[in-house]
Amino acid sequence: MSRLSEIYDYIDSFAPFSLQLEWDNSGILVNCGNCVISKALVTLDITAEVLNEAIDGKYDLIVSHHPVIFGSLSALTEKTPAAICFKNGISVISAHTNYDLSPIGVNKVLAQKLNLHNVVSSDDSCFMIGELDKPMASDMFSEYVSKCLSAHLRYNDCTKEIKTVAVCGGAGSDFASDAKKAGADALVTGDGKYHEFLDATDEEILLVSAGHYETEFPAVVSLCKLLEDKFKDIQFKVAEQKTPIKNI
Repeated sequence: MSRLSEIYDYIDSFAPFSLQLEWDNSGILVNCGNCVISKALVTLDITAEVLNEAIDGKYDLIVSHHPVIFGSLSALTEKTPAAICFKNGISVISAHTNYDLSPIGVNKVLAQKLNLHNVVSSDDSCFMIGELDKPMASDMFSEYVSKCLSAHLRYNDCTKEIKTVAVCGGAGSDFASDAKKAGADALVTGDGKYHEFLDATDEEILLVSAGHYETEFPAVVSLCKLLEDKFKDIQFKVAEQKTPIKNI
């Protein structure tokens, strides 16, 4: 039977925890002992709904993308997700920026969802860049992204044709300038700020904001499949999590 440390080591083999960014907090964040794992949930976030699913389903591990302990945690209460996990014997492994930077991680899965070809990592591995089968007008490309990701979009006015596309799941709009320098006609990411859209327009690159959840959740599904294929003795399941954002 597989133990917590073995699952950690396997994730470390394709998304080394040593590569996480300085501000991140990836790793084994709740350790209920190096016990045998029989059931594991895989999720983007550890929300109240995910916690209820884990407790009701008697799961002993949650593998999350976003860390269950992040930023300055000054106190633990009975409502703190990490404390709830520990109280219920649920260990937590969070794989955040190390999975973002992995050659088979968030950005690679996003590139696959958009059917990009000749995909390579940027020099710092913060985004990937690839090519469409054929050029598209910016409006047509944005519609294409919306269909591929089932996402509501925001994007800037851009008159150029789109052929070379950079992708950065989650909060990656600040890489638009770097993507432009790398030869991209467009950057598809999760979140975008007003002034970043202004800057993208000035730099003549299409910035597509497709949603944090929408650009990262496919990689959660992929991670679950990787773990499922490796550990045949563990029941893995993607958590029943939905995006918290509603659109009119």
